[in-house]
Amino acid sequence: MLDNISFIKNDEGEYAVPCQLKISENCVQSGEFCDDEEDAKDWVEEDFWIFSGEGWICPRCNEQIYVNMAKIKPKHMR
Repeated sequence: MLDNISFIKNDEGEYAVPCQLKISENCVQSGEFCDDEEDAKDWVEEDFWIFSGEGWICPRCNEQIYVNMAKIKPKHMR
């Protein structure tokens, strides 16, 4: 499953998972930096990030998705 995940690598050689969307004003941009890719993936899973099938979405951006959806009114309610 690590094949489909993109990672950020810092100068110390640690890995973090970036937020796929970055749409929230308060987006954390990436998960915590960890010693290896597996630990970075585990960290976002334990921090309740959402896997979209293409990347990981931080909880703040996930919340923003719901806020945006709530603003959409069905045609019959316009």
